[in-house]
Amino acid sequence: YPFEYVWDSGTRLISGVWNHYIDLTDVSEENTKLTKEISVMKSQMLDYQEKQNEIGRLRSLHGFAQHFQGTHIIAEIVGTQIYPSFRTMRISKGKADGVRIGMPVVTAEGVVGRIIRSGQKFSDVHLLVDTNFNIDILLQRTRIRGVLKGSENDCVLKLNRRVEVRIGDTLVTSGIIGGFSKGLPIGKVVRIAYESDNISQTITVEPWVNFDRIEEVIVLENHDKELQKIMETAGEDWLNKPFRENETAGG
Repeated sequence: YPFEYVWDSGTRLISGVWNHYIDLTDVSEENTKLTKEISVMKSQMLDYQEKQNEIGRLRSLHGFAQHFQGTHIIAEIVGTQIYPSFRTMRISKGKADGVRIGMPVVTAEGVVGRIIRSGQKFSDVHLLVDTNFNIDILLQRTRIRGVLKGSENDCVLKLNRRVEVRIGDTLVTSGIIGGFSKGLPIGKVVRIAYESDNISQTITVEPWVNFDRIEEVIVLENHDKELQKIMETAGEDWLNKPFRENETAGG
């Protein structure tokens, strides 16, 4: 009958639309569930990649540290500080871990700085690029010695104008004074400026270490026994005095 046919057709249509709606709802819920699962998997993959990167960095540091005799301590960077007169980084190891004032700090890329203050569970590293930092160096190619000084984001070296220096020359630690063993990489020559006095030249050195990207460091044994004696004799109150003065000035 026409009426029953129309009714039956309408019922089937409504039923079909409803079932389609239910199917779409199920698909939407399934999509939401899958989206959440994918998000969790992506997060897990990022965590895994981060752990793999950390393992790679630590392996590199451990491998580099094996070249040195004596104490070496691997520590994480936990903060950076810029006092009015000192540029430093704070690391996660201190006296309780064997860290002492004067110990050299390096990465596999090169020299980072020197321990200038040590607490029980932390230490502050005086950075190579700080304007108050000095280190005895060798020009690797010519074996000429000099004293490198920090200069904000790079370092400078002043030498007699007659000394041959080339762009790209590599600088390493001399191992004579300052606690660093001989031959540690420091940086490369990127600029040479001849002074108006016609006697000297100022050499700009770019450190191998990228100080904005350091995450872990190696603290090495202090090889300068005389420096160690001076520090032990001076005492921590005297050694920490510049920090207290700068903290007071900064506050």
